Amino acid sequence: MGAVLLPGAALADGPGYGGTADALTVQWQESSSDLAVYAVGFRGGSTVQLQVGSQGDSTVSADVSGALRVLVVPASSAILGAADTTVLRVTDAAGPGTSILVTGQTPAGSLRTLVGSVPPVASGTGASGLIPWAVAAAALTAGAAWLAARTQKPGRHRPGRHRMV
Repeated sequence: MGAVLLPGAALADGPGYGGTADALTVQWQESSSDLAVYAVGFRGGSTVQLQVGSQGDSTVSADVSGALRVLVVPASSAILGAADTTVLRVTDAAGPGTSILVTGQTPAGSLRTLVGSVPPVASGTGASGLIPWAVAAAALTAGAAWLAARTQKPGRHRPGRHRMV
């Protein structure tokens, strides 16, 4: 009832509120300790401030559509930036729970602040790794049940097979 009567609360700009919950994505790169940060909704070609944990603000340029693609790597890394990705070198490791703060201007000129955090590192297989095994077990069980029903044992009476003469 409060969301209907007080729509301003639902439009608040912050992490997980209103329409900005999907505007910032922070994820680990596969098979490396590099962190990818994607953000949208900024003025095209404008400068945006990016802060990773306790590191100082870094200035990053948004592309023409107002999106950011930043790869956060350790300072000792030899990775070079691509044409559409900015490489940000940090001295402290960005571990799980480290905050990410992105601040810049929207196309309308208002201030846009996105807040996120570094997710935990993937730790092997989860429940999705069991799905192929569960499907295989179900198929084997169904096959064994079908085979047992189709196999005729000698001396076994099967009702419904008698002919009336």
